Amino acid sequence: MINQYPELSNTWEMSLQLLGVGEQAAELERVITLFAFFNPLNIGERLFSNDAGVGNPTTFPTPMSIFEEDGHWNHLKFEDAIVKMQELSLLQFSHKNDGEITISLHSMLSEWLRMRLDKGSQLTFLTTAISHLELHLRSIGNCDHKTRQEGEAHLDTIWRGVESFDLGDHFLDALMTFGGFYYEQGRYKDAEMMYNRALAGKEKLWGPDHTSTLDTVNNLGLLYVNQGRHEDAEMMLKRALAGYEKAWGSDHTSTLDTANNLGVLYVNQGRHEDAEMMYKRALAGKEKLWGPDHTSTLDTVNNLGLLYVNQGRHEDAEMMFKRALAGKEEALGPDHTSTLDTANNLGVFYCSQDRHEDAEMMYKRALAGKEKALGPDHTSTLDTANNMGVLYSNLGRHKDAEMMYKRALAGYEKALGPEHPSTLNIVNNLGLLYADQGRLEDAEVE
Repeated sequence: MINQYPELSNTWEMSLQLLGVGEQAAELERVITLFAFFNPLNIGERLFSNDAGVGNPTTFPTPMSIFEEDGHWNHLKFEDAIVKMQELSLLQFSHKNDGEITISLHSMLSEWLRMRLDKGSQLTFLTTAISHLELHLRSIGNCDHKTRQEGEAHLDTIWRGVESFDLGDHFLDALMTFGGFYYEQGRYKDAEMMYNRALAGKEKLWGPDHTSTLDTVNNLGLLYVNQGRHEDAEMMLKRALAGYEKAWGSDHTSTLDTANNLGVLYVNQGRHEDAEMMYKRALAGKEKLWGPDHTSTLDTVNNLGLLYVNQGRHEDAEMMFKRALAGKEEALGPDHTSTLDTANNLGVFYCSQDRHEDAEMMYKRALAGKEKALGPDHTSTLDTANNMGVLYSNLGRHKDAEMMYKRALAGYEKALGPEHPSTLNIVNNLGLLYADQGRLEDAEVE
């Protein structure tokens, strides 16, 4: 496509030469070439500035090191370079509210910058982009939905570039980071691809029983739980648990986390006694290691609450949920996704007790927070939308219930597929709603 417009290529080549004198022009050419390996829209300064910790220079070779001084990011020096590039019509930029610079390249310029490189240079820039994105995704944590969307766009772009190269067994840690990010975004198929690639590399390098290999096995097991692939999940989690017990002992954090994950699986399978045994093992170990108010301890407290709801042990369930919610609000804040998950679970409990006003209050809090943090189409957001549909159906608010169910159904079909248990559960809920309304034809369709 670029070859059809040689006049553009000539103009861009001249603009690159005008970036500076001698080595300065070469340095800035490498900078804008690195930009071309990310999604051309919304290339945020944080992609690079977060790599330079306080007094710590970036630990891998990168063109962006020219903007570091004594391990600190020099925003003004970066801004001067970007202004020069904009004056030469090579990019556009704007400032966010916090002063961060956001860059956009034309897609044709981005493609041209990549295609003018030989294969070896393309690989060098691609691996540098991978390293920057890996550190960026680790640093953003529980951020707003827009920031995560931008990270997702960059990851998709970089991964399309990866498919053209054989990276061998390099970047296994990056694969785990990317897989975890896709998992958090509800993109389970992409997460599975990343985890399986990491697992193959780790088994080859370190063997099947290495603790790093087992970390990937555990992550795959938890992913399979969320995909409803219970047999695969149990196989992976039991393998991880046995390996951790052998390598670390029964009270190590990795062992306890995997015991907790097995409890989650057993709840989904209706194996409540097995689940309680695993949860209590994990809880006792975590309380001993970290104390009763650690966030990992509270995760297991929350899970026990869910189990007790299923067992009809209502007083125990409420006690666990309130303990988890209060602890997470203090440790993580009221808007953290983990806090919101517990608020959602408390809503489920209140709904089961016909405490409808309390349930709606918790659901609305959880839904608004998840929409802001994760986005409207994330599976966790959709879980709460479905729960609100159940509540509204119980209250006879059929229009509200149908709106929530349809929203959840469309999202689940897109994220998980039409045959996933969560999708089928929504279909069943809609069918029951239509039947209650006497809309038998609609009920039969669902």
